[in-house]
Amino acid sequence: MLARAPFTEVEIEDVGTYRLPSMWQWHRIKRVKRADRGVAILAFGCGMTVRQFRKLPADKQALVEHAHLVLSSPSNC
Repeated sequence: MLARAPFTEVEIEDVGTYRLPSMWQWHRIKRVKRADRGVAILAFGCGMTVRQFRKLPADKQALVEHAHLVLSSPSNC
């Protein structure tokens, strides 16, 4: 059986590359207000701040959320 390497990043049109947050970023996300934590995970993965991410159009935010779900799904392990 061949071992499959998990994806580590996803290219998103007009947004850039999404990577799962690093350990440093996870520690920072824990300090973000509870209401903004879900957005912070998506924003930090794109290399943005929460404020910058919120300025993206809703369709771009949905693309980033989909990329996050693809990278963190159990089938990617």
